[in-house]
Amino acid sequence: MPVNRDSVAKLAKVSSATVSRVYNTPEKVSQELRGQVLDAANILGYLPNSAAATLRRKQTGILAFVEFSKEGRPYYWGRLNSFDWFFGRAIRGVQQVLGQTSWQLRFYTVKTKRELEVIASQCDGILAYDVDTEEEATMFDRLQVPSVLAHHLSCEGQEHCVTTDNFQGGVLQGTYLKEKGCRKPLYITGYLDTVFPHAQRLSGFVSLYPDTLVFSTEIDNLSHMDALVSRVKQAIEKSGIDSLACVNDMTLFSLLMRMPLNLPLVGYDASPLFSLFPREVASVDIRSADLYREAASQLLSLVSNEPKKSRTVVPLLSYFGQKQ
Repeated sequence: MPVNRDSVAKLAKVSSATVSRVYNTPEKVSQELRGQVLDAANILGYLPNSAAATLRRKQTGILAFVEFSKEGRPYYWGRLNSFDWFFGRAIRGVQQVLGQTSWQLRFYTVKTKRELEVIASQCDGILAYDVDTEEEATMFDRLQVPSVLAHHLSCEGQEHCVTTDNFQGGVLQGTYLKEKGCRKPLYITGYLDTVFPHAQRLSGFVSLYPDTLVFSTEIDNLSHMDALVSRVKQAIEKSGIDSLACVNDMTLFSLLMRMPLNLPLVGYDASPLFSLFPREVASVDIRSADLYREAASQLLSLVSNEPKKSRTVVPLLSYFGQKQ
């Protein structure tokens, strides 16, 4: 006997209509009922017919995951191999939402508004990855399908977006060092004029440490990092620096590979690189999986004509290594 929607409904003790809603509009079903249906589907080996669901909705059945090429920038973190894990966690968050539905997800990279319009003509909704400038955000105005923008932009003026709070992340860095009793931290950053999130993080940090010594350099340039080592050593010896904060974990890790530091340390991004570090390091976790899980959930609500409000996913402080 073939396994179908009715088979799942019978085992889960729900109606066939409930099974259909779990796969097509899961946001309309309670978590308890979703669990019952998905457990029954797993036991029976049931997979929804995405083509049939598409016909019922009179839609393409496709959602687009779009990122911008970011060409011509002096610095973009997403081009660095050391951040591949962040993208992976973001996709996992999306999969945790869409994997329980009949929607298909397709991936695109765009440069222009026209390319975005072509994609919009071939899908039912767009999830935009790492929109971080007003120029990028305005490209989504007046598209023929709904879109949700994430994660480095301000939600001001944006109807549907999910963002992180970089200012609060900087506050978390400062709070950690305050709790360690630090009085004179050094903050290392870069590209403050062109990377707005970096400026926001620094602003959050200096709200707790107004007299912070700040070194700004080309943090993705190896030769600049080598030169930075001598500046840091000099600051520790002559300026009484008692702690170190960095704009991201890549910068902190690069520095620690070049010089030992027996100071309280705090980075940003909660990189898995530090899971093997032998001593305590704190880092701000942007929660990429949570950000994109929420963005995917918002998009599902939009294509079902039940929009959610924009949301800020607040960062958290994570600890790695052995606590001092």
